[in-house]
Amino acid sequence: MIEIRKSEDRGRADHGWLRSYHTFSFADYYDPENMGFGHLRVINEDRIQPGTGFGTHGHRDMEIISYVLEGALAHKDNMGNGSTIRAGGTCS
Repeated sequence: MIEIRKSEDRGRADHGWLRSYHTFSFADYYDPENMGFGHLRVINEDRIQPGTGFGTHGHRDMEIISYVLEGALAHKDNMGNGSTIRAGGTCS
């Protein structure tokens, strides 16, 4: 059965530069009723302040999909590969 979880019913974190809403248990948010869906473990809605972002950090055994609604998102992995994703899905 598909369950609709509105953003106000999900976990949330506000770090000033980052506001995040967690569909499943993630970081400090723990919800034993919502641990994932099959192999899918994370669905976060992140709002990041311009000019800020995460430092280099690892992601073991996972794929990350980002969809940019406004502005651009730069990403670089720990091997030096990187790109910038712009709103609407264009990359450079």
